[in-house]
Amino acid sequence: MNTFIAEVAQSILGGTGGTDYATASALVRESGGDGIYDLLYWANRIRIAKVGRDIKLCAIAAGKTGSCSEDCAFCGQSVHHPACLVDKRGQAAGQDIVSVARKALGYGVQSFGIVNSGRGPTSADMDRLAPILRQLGELDGLTVCASLGILSDSQAERLFQLGVRRYNHNLEASRRFFPRVVTTHSYDDRLATAQAVKRAGMSLCCGGIFGLGETMDDRLDIGQTLAEIGPDSVPLNFLHALDATPLAGATPMQPLDILRTIAIFRFMLPGVHIKVAGGREVNLRDLQSWIFFAGASGCVVGDYLLTSGRSAQDDLQMLADLELSTEPQRVGLSDAVKA
Repeated sequence: MNTFIAEVAQSILGGTGGTDYATASALVRESGGDGIYDLLYWANRIRIAKVGRDIKLCAIAAGKTGSCSEDCAFCGQSVHHPACLVDKRGQAAGQDIVSVARKALGYGVQSFGIVNSGRGPTSADMDRLAPILRQLGELDGLTVCASLGILSDSQAERLFQLGVRRYNHNLEASRRFFPRVVTTHSYDDRLATAQAVKRAGMSLCCGGIFGLGETMDDRLDIGQTLAEIGPDSVPLNFLHALDATPLAGATPMQPLDILRTIAIFRFMLPGVHIKVAGGREVNLRDLQSWIFFAGASGCVVGDYLLTSGRSAQDDLQMLADLELSTEPQRVGLSDAVKA
């Protein structure tokens, strides 16, 4: 047993905070070779002690796709890329979104989010979403989430009034690496939206995407920034490179490096819900079930925006085989004011 990893973990188990940047960096060094298995063991212990045994599931549906004005290097919906995968803006019908949410609820999904392409929601977007969000709010046991891009304070407040209780807006990358990923908006724009979400009373879902060519130091920077802004939920995405994007030729992350990254985030954010999202299937392959041993407390089930996930039935079987249960945990909607 690696004594350094054990001592850091026991300190977290006996305290209230996570590791700082320097300690996390040392954990990375100590987790080479067989040390990775010690890191995973203790990450799992921290997950159980600080978050609980039960696994939380979430699902998403596209509300608006394509013709995005932003140039995120990993995304196939950007008009800046030479062969945009979605060359026309489309909008899903409200009844279709609600139908997908009902199906997801039947699979044990606790959180369901509508995701729009674009820099941020227009007034027309908000008006169109209003009745859909109200219908989602009427589904018992479901936390209503949204990911619509950059928000102003007034937009965040309106979403809260419409029953949205969790909002996703990822940092994507470290501040240092961010200009290599996005140039059409700034890192501070993302941080400002995260703060607007919290001021409005919504739960903040904020994480990043890895495998873009960043270093482990960049990943630790994201973990440190997240510890400072205090999200309730942290999605970890791993690049599924798309042919139409500037990152089409990126070298995929190796499964154990992904598991190491998840575990380090658990050490840095011990009491936060960490969920593995996009890229899980293609990058982890046969090690998908190890994400929970690495400290993840949830995952996204079903399809993503432009890529297919595996079937919800397969994920539920995986949890059953691991003897892990799911616990519905709804962010309360009883105080939602109907706008």
